[in-house]
Amino acid sequence: MEAQASDLPAAAPPFAHKDDRHFVTALARGLDVLACFRGFETQLGNAELAQRCGLPKSTISRLTHTLTELGYLRFDAAAGKYGLGSSALALAPAGRDGADVMAVVRPHMQRLAELSQGVASLILRDRGRMLIFENFQSESYLTLRVAVGSRISGLCTAAGRAYLQALPEAERRRALAAFRADDGLSADEAADIAARSRADIARLGCTTSFGEWLPDINSIAAAFRPGAALPPMTLSCSGPNAVVPPGHLLEVVRPALIDSVRQIEGQFGVLRKR
Repeated sequence: MEAQASDLPAAAPPFAHKDDRHFVTALARGLDVLACFRGFETQLGNAELAQRCGLPKSTISRLTHTLTELGYLRFDAAAGKYGLGSSALALAPAGRDGADVMAVVRPHMQRLAELSQGVASLILRDRGRMLIFENFQSESYLTLRVAVGSRISGLCTAAGRAYLQALPEAERRRALAAFRADDGLSADEAADIAARSRADIARLGCTTSFGEWLPDINSIAAAFRPGAALPPMTLSCSGPNAVVPPGHLLEVVRPALIDSVRQIEGQFGVLRKR
């Protein structure tokens, strides 16, 4: 994966829940502000946040003030910008340590990275996009530029496609709508991608994306459930076409990826449907 930070979309589109009386717009806007902070950006100002969230600067100012008062943001007076505060940072260890997912998944990611000669990633859903939670790269692969914390396409990547196919039907419809809105695709385009992903799972046991997210970047992915209390997560193996061609991913890496997912779910006591 060789995307620069500037190649990635800057902001998720605004929520469209006008007819949902249970939807709290102010809360959603506050969470949108927090979601703007990525692994490669430690500080953002109100103007940048307003642009990314598609909100007036006056609204952003009230949101950042509230989030700062609650400890989710901290203000750097010298820079005139905000960074994540202790309350926000405290959520990450809680998410990691709750099921101790990384202790189980890490050895598999290391093995897959070396086998693929590219990058093995643990990727989760973050609303309308997929979030890179952890990366392992082959020692021979030195061009990784998509950092942990980056958000990537849900429908154009193998990881997002694998996630969709691991969901129950009602959840899949909601996730597909969120991905489609974020990627700016039509309903027919999204449905076609979902159908191809189902066919990939049936035929290959994983999903694929060969040059569809970024030119010359290939990837395969499989989803797993780390126990009943957590949503599906995905393991993805990817790299540039010159290093990781489709044939190598499908013939060499795919069997190991499927075996890894089976072993991970076994360690979490998840029975996979046959």
